[in-house]
Amino acid sequence: MSINIRQKRFAVAVNQILQEELRKGNLPTSTEFGSRLNKLLREQDFAEPEYKCKRVRNSELAESDFYNSVVAKIQKDLMILYENTIAVHNELSGKFNWFEVEKNRLEYEARKLEAELKEKILLYGKTGYLASVFDIFDDLSKVDSETNISIDIKKHQISLKEQENTSFLINPECAINFVTPTSSQSTFKKLHISGKITNALNTNNNETFQEVWLSKTQGPADGYIDIVFNEKQVLNRIDLGIHTLKDAHVYVEYTADSLNYFHLPYYPDGNPINNSLSFYFPTTEIRAMRIWIRKKESDKEMVHPEGYTYQYLFGIKQIQFYQLSYPSDGEIITKWLSPNTDENFSIGKVSLVTEEEIPDGTDIEYFIRVEDREEGWKQIPPVNRDTAEAPNLIDFKYIIHASPTSLGIRENTSGREAEVVELQANGIAFYSLGAIENRKIVPRTERLYIGKDAWNVQKTRAELGPIHLPSMEDWKQPKNDIVRSVVPIKEGNRGLLLHNETFTENHQLFYGMGIFYEGQEQIISTIPSSTEPIAIFLNGEKLFEGIPSSQTNVNYKFNQGWNDITVLVYVQSLNRPATIDLGFDPITVSTHCYASSQFLEQVSVFDLRYNTKNNDWSKYALYEKEGKVYIVVNHSLPGVTYDFHYDYVDELEHRNVQLKSVLKQFSVGQYTTPVLRRYTLQFS
Repeated sequence: MSINIRQKRFAVAVNQILQEELRKGNLPTSTEFGSRLNKLLREQDFAEPEYKCKRVRNSELAESDFYNSVVAKIQKDLMILYENTIAVHNELSGKFNWFEVEKNRLEYEARKLEAELKEKILLYGKTGYLASVFDIFDDLSKVDSETNISIDIKKHQISLKEQENTSFLINPECAINFVTPTSSQSTFKKLHISGKITNALNTNNNETFQEVWLSKTQGPADGYIDIVFNEKQVLNRIDLGIHTLKDAHVYVEYTADSLNYFHLPYYPDGNPINNSLSFYFPTTEIRAMRIWIRKKESDKEMVHPEGYTYQYLFGIKQIQFYQLSYPSDGEIITKWLSPNTDENFSIGKVSLVTEEEIPDGTDIEYFIRVEDREEGWKQIPPVNRDTAEAPNLIDFKYIIHASPTSLGIRENTSGREAEVVELQANGIAFYSLGAIENRKIVPRTERLYIGKDAWNVQKTRAELGPIHLPSMEDWKQPKNDIVRSVVPIKEGNRGLLLHNETFTENHQLFYGMGIFYEGQEQIISTIPSSTEPIAIFLNGEKLFEGIPSSQTNVNYKFNQGWNDITVLVYVQSLNRPATIDLGFDPITVSTHCYASSQFLEQVSVFDLRYNTKNNDWSKYALYEKEGKVYIVVNHSLPGVTYDFHYDYVDELEHRNVQLKSVLKQFSVGQYTTPVLRRYTLQFS
């Protein structure tokens, strides 16, 4: 120790000599001070207390000065002992804290090396994988940003963040015991080490419950914590911390009626544990529970005089109960990750392996990208999932999904300037909608949609009587005088189909549009208005027919994906304005909308020129010229926008990748959260 009692007594003696001389008004010289100190050293051994016990005879006269002197000496000895004890305690605490810091640092390094070793074993144990990057959430070095995400570097996991003011740590009154099953009582000899089992429920207690079970034979050992609440509790998370030298297994069972016990939801077989563990489950009423701790083998072996060779450590650090609520979703994005390889590595095919916990009513979606742009994210499910809605192997090195290219002939032009003169055949002209770079387009990924934010309109003369209601049957027979056009949605009132348009003859009108909707199913309620009989269809289902009144209500049920809207009109009113308003905006309820949900069919330039009718607008061709690829059609629609989608082979090398994880929970009232403990991106 840096301080002992002898040194402390010597310091007190020196201070006492100085104070006595100063009280006399004398500042002692070194000779005087040394003389007094030598005398004191001869009279008193600083290794022993200053007070020495002296027996008092019955006839001896008691004097107050004597007893005051004795009390002062005893008080001085006790004060020196007390101060020395504090100094020793502080020094031990400092060294223990240093030990804890170093221990945690070494544990962190050991876990890091263990994770890297496991990763190399997994990587090189499989053929076809060149490199990988992974994270076990033991630090934040690979995290770029998070929203509504809790990162626990002690438990090495991420989950949804608890919502403030609606999440509670519960400290219920209960009876708690650590129980040895009857079948094991004769097998083990128990030695109590420290604490009481009740300490596990007190977060402000430094003492923990520990027992050592001794056995003469190697084998499994089971014990359980029996908890009976005074009142029924509503919980959805349990935290448990234990002392153990080797891995153990924890299984939790509970009862709501004190009669029938069930396993904890989502944990029918329990979970392994080495230090601490959290159980997440739907909000559940619990009256009592048993937390089983199971050890397959002993923690330690030793020589024992009675033959108890095998030792099992059962220690409980803490047990905490929670009633938590979580947001509906959270997001975490990694930093740009690069495989740790000795040579320049170009990312090609990527797959994802995760260690996750997905309770019912929750999900984790994963996205990766190799370019720093929002549209570059691609969904990738883990390869170890049983079900997947997206490809779990993505090739970044070769295939790129290009952003839609907007094409078309400029408005207020005749279209002649877009004509490709050298392609004329049989008196038919062909027109270029625009050009894209001459990339290596992946076959069968090209999709050309006509009429962005526009209606496909067909118009024909027909006199069907004053009470006719339009129907699909009217359009089943081909008509020779049909006039086709693509009409952009009217800005200002996007639900208008006709506005004060006057007809001199009866006509049938066909309005069609394809709406692509990425969200969940939704229902839009509208009140249409029309001066003419109409029929409204959505995905082939008739929603309304007739002339709507102010009380008419039409409900549009939009599914995820493509939805086809058809509006049929029979113009009865002649020589007076006709107006039709659907009462809703197709653009705001869609991800994108076109004049048709069916993309145009790609054909060869030869087939477009010689094997396609001039009134067939459903085909197009790709025409290479002067380092460009032109999109060619056989019709001219100035002012109409086309969108061209395609994938192409990327010739750029990508050396970094970014992973986005989106945690979701859909439960109502039964809050729980998915948990991600590890991810590995494998490159092949």
